Amino acid sequence: MKIFYDTEFLDDGRTIDLISIGMVAEDGRELYAVSCEFDQAAVCRHDWLMANVWPSLPIIKNPHGKRGVDHLDLDHPDVRPRAQIARMVQEFIYATPNPDLWAYYSAYDHVAYAQLFGPMSQLPAGLPMQTDDLVTEAKRLGLSPNDLPTQTEGHHNAIEDARHNRVMAQYLDAYAGRTALGN
Repeated sequence: MKIFYDTEFLDDGRTIDLISIGMVAEDGRELYAVSCEFDQAAVCRHDWLMANVWPSLPIIKNPHGKRGVDHLDLDHPDVRPRAQIARMVQEFIYATPNPDLWAYYSAYDHVAYAQLFGPMSQLPAGLPMQTDDLVTEAKRLGLSPNDLPTQTEGHHNAIEDARHNRVMAQYLDAYAGRTALGN
């Protein structure tokens, strides 16, 4: 069964620091979690993350005593320590028969997912060691990424992006079926 996922992360050229992860299984189950351990100060200095990812996170605007500064809402139920997120992801995948991971431009998503468990050699048995890529599948079918359905809202929110990855995969499956029938 396919699991469509997305991660948001801080990439400084040396490390990929997970901000959030969203997963959607073909059977409709969903998982969404935001790390309480990412470097908020580094994200606040990153213009693109502040404009595109930060607004989708559970934040507290101008918390008491911190005028003009937003902070991650550490009491929000989606905000978790990385170790807890790793357990949640592992349980989600283990509950999925024959899991196949799919993402859009998946390379960094796979690293962010795998690093929840430490180095690649510590990825727990039974968890996928690779992620299939929706862009590669589109190219295989003779399509470009621009031919895929457009996401109208929720950009750079990991769960919304994961849901849209499922929409794109359904489109690709339908396109492949039409092509196989000669339509």
